[in-house]
Amino acid sequence: MRETGSSGNGGAARIQILLATFNSSRFLREQLDSILAQDCRDFEVLIRDGGSEDDTVDIVGDYQRKHPETIRFLGRERASALENFSSLLASSTAPLVMFSDHDDVWKPDKVRVTLEKYRETEAEYGSRTPIMVFTDSEVVDDELNLISRSMFRYQNLNTRELTLNRLIVQNVPSGNTMLVNRALLELALPVPFAAVMHDHWLTLVAATMGKIGFLDIPTVRYRQHSDNVYGAFRYTLPAFLRKLKLGREKIRTRFQQNIDQAVEFGNRYAGSLDARDAEMLEALKTFQSRGFWGRRRILWKYGIRKSGFLRNLGMYLFQ
Repeated sequence: MRETGSSGNGGAARIQILLATFNSSRFLREQLDSILAQDCRDFEVLIRDGGSEDDTVDIVGDYQRKHPETIRFLGRERASALENFSSLLASSTAPLVMFSDHDDVWKPDKVRVTLEKYRETEAEYGSRTPIMVFTDSEVVDDELNLISRSMFRYQNLNTRELTLNRLIVQNVPSGNTMLVNRALLELALPVPFAAVMHDHWLTLVAATMGKIGFLDIPTVRYRQHSDNVYGAFRYTLPAFLRKLKLGREKIRTRFQQNIDQAVEFGNRYAGSLDARDAEMLEALKTFQSRGFWGRRRILWKYGIRKSGFLRNLGMYLFQ
């Protein structure tokens, strides 16, 4: 299988769609078909595999042979989702980049309406401004049966809470709905090893040193199934109680990933942040070494919180 290809549509594509695969054979054909069915085709798809043990790479090869002008395969190497997307980002060259999960289905107008929202945001803030735009998703089951028409309402997430003190403990924009420009990527790359995920890191950069636009329509059918890296779920009392069964150490370990990412962010961009944010990130360097009340004082002082009472209750109880 070849690992290079030409850009589609008679020249360099304006958008590159980055698709990270890993044991993706169950849903990959459906996702690729939905991308190829877009009513805006000014894009190419870059695919990198994270070491699949099924026939994922064969499926990619079939599609590349059928659509050599659109699909490029960048190779196969054992990697986590973060590492895989980070490598794809390092290989990207287009002015605009989108991300694709391997198990979603895109609505036919996803690229077009997201690009329209980007152009609107760019017109307001300028082409040199680091920009991210994101949209809502529908939540569906394995067979694409509708669970919720809005990912954000389903998860009780507030799309207006996009300040650093909120985002460091809870990412709101989903990578599979994002479009980011080259100005943002130049500022954000490389994605560090300490990042929780590529999309969370990009959101932190965009929120503090760029602009974020939100299009309040679903452009993706997000499959909720047992193999999701980070699934969608309703944060209700039963969900809260199920999370408690994970145990305090697992909950704290997951939270510490957010802290580690925030500290790395502060180290890299210390000279570009306002005084309050820089102070907050400096305080987080000592978060786990502080006592019970010391950790809670940091959370309270800097307004570090998540969406919803139950999430914040859990954060204050177990960190």
